[in-house]
Amino acid sequence: MLAKRIAVIVGGLIIGIALDLCILALYAIPPAKYGWIYHLGTALPLALAAMIVLDAVLKTEMLP
Repeated sequence: MLAKRIAVIVGGLIIGIALDLCILALYAIPPAKYGWIYHLGTALPLALAAMIVLDAVLKTEMLP
């Protein structure tokens, strides 16, 4: 069960960061234009959404 929970957290973070990088590539935004706070503010909500989906798919029951 612990391995599934770690997989949800790590997988969600990877998906959030990957989606952030896809947004940058899609709109041709150079990463230095907005700085790290923009990327953090974009990647974290995407990562949290991915974690909610992964929690439901893997049935880890971290969320009630």
